[in-house]
Amino acid sequence: MTSENLSKESLLTVTELRSPIAQRPQQHDQERQKLGINDHPCSRHSLWPTLVANRTVLAASCAAITSVLAGFPFDSIKTRMQTHHYPSLMDCVRATYREEGARGFFRGMIPPLITVSAIKSVAFSVYEGSKRTLRKQPGLHGDTIPSVMALSSLSGAASGAFIAILSCPLELVKIQRQLEQMIARESSNVVKESSTSWSAARHIVQRKGIFGLWSGLRCHTARETLGTSIYFGTYETAKRVLSGTGESGPMTHLAAGGLCGVFSWLVVFPVDLVKSRLQKDVMMPQPKYASISACVKDVLQHEGARGLYRGLNVTLIRAFPIHSLQFFVLEYVYSIIPPRLASADPSLSSSVS
Repeated sequence: MTSENLSKESLLTVTELRSPIAQRPQQHDQERQKLGINDHPCSRHSLWPTLVANRTVLAASCAAITSVLAGFPFDSIKTRMQTHHYPSLMDCVRATYREEGARGFFRGMIPPLITVSAIKSVAFSVYEGSKRTLRKQPGLHGDTIPSVMALSSLSGAASGAFIAILSCPLELVKIQRQLEQMIARESSNVVKESSTSWSAARHIVQRKGIFGLWSGLRCHTARETLGTSIYFGTYETAKRVLSGTGESGPMTHLAAGGLCGVFSWLVVFPVDLVKSRLQKDVMMPQPKYASISACVKDVLQHEGARGLYRGLNVTLIRAFPIHSLQFFVLEYVYSIIPPRLASADPSLSSSVS
């Protein structure tokens, strides 16, 4: 064998040996990316792959808990103004504090604080899944503003309709807890105070049966479907307009979150008011409303069209900062936990719930 042939053969052998060695780091990196392991300081922690796999759940939970803690007193005042007649917002605040103390503003907060994470996680997951499915339809897969608006609105409607049946009992119990002392003052036949939200739920079941927990479901479903559609549609559209074709930042998330909260409440508030009155009526000794239409007619007859917007002022005061904060937290968690490479949805890696 000549020295030239020996040289070529040796070179070939070395190349063959080097090839798989060279490929190993690349393959290793790909496997790490699939598990969400990257250069993040926490990415080598044993829990990191679990966090990546449950990215949506974690982001939704953090955002939901933050918004409940910050916004519950406003929500309590809104419910009181919707269901009772106060001359003004401040009269409602003063009366609540005088008769129930500071605790009155937080009455019924524990169930939403515990369950809201689960509800939001389901809502966001259904929203993401709906977007992936609907994006395959003509006219919904583009990056134009009309496409973004249509896709997010339809996906939001699907999410709202899905979670309505889960959230209706929680909403009913929350309203009963918020109003229980007020209802007690109106009628001596009503239990003065439930020690816990579980007691309130049990009391509803005792009087109305298990399906009593879904009282007001039709109105609740209408609010969730319409409201969630507008909510996500406005957020995604506003974010797209404010950021252009570039990457959105914290200020965009704050502004878009506030806008979607305000706009969605402006549209669905009359539906929410009717729902609240129907759900308050559940535990009255003599229910006042036989149907949704009866409730609407009563409001229009005694309060006029303005009556359908009773409590809107406190809702809007609450809406912008609370929903800005919610989306800020959501997007921040999304930004620090990368999507899994194998199942990443590009449209949601920096987007909502």
